Amino acid sequence: MSNRTEPNDDETTESCTEKPTPQPLTNLTGFKRDQLFVIRKLAESNPHGLVIKDTLDCYYDEEISQGRLYKNLGELVDEGYVEKHPLDGRTNAYRPSTRANERLEEHHEWERECLFHDR
Repeated sequence: MSNRTEPNDDETTESCTEKPTPQPLTNLTGFKRDQLFVIRKLAESNPHGLVIKDTLDCYYDEEISQGRLYKNLGELVDEGYVEKHPLDGRTNAYRPSTRANERLEEHHEWERECLFHDR
């Protein structure tokens, strides 16, 4: 017999009637979120696409195609999360926008709340 008591419904679920704060980046795919994290990590060095790809390749089990990388980078630019700056005639540098930095901070805080809610 277990001495453990089951929590009631009030203890196990959160109300979604109010918008939770902080807000996770739920509107982005995991790959786009990963791209944002890498772009933010490398922001001081003005990373270009292949540097971003090489960094992601270190963390992914399979090699990321350039098509997938640049399609998603383009969408992040269009969505206002990433700013694209020309380095030369063929190469662009990518930097997180102010919006991306704010949302990444919110996402990080949401993750911390989920992981360490009882601490």
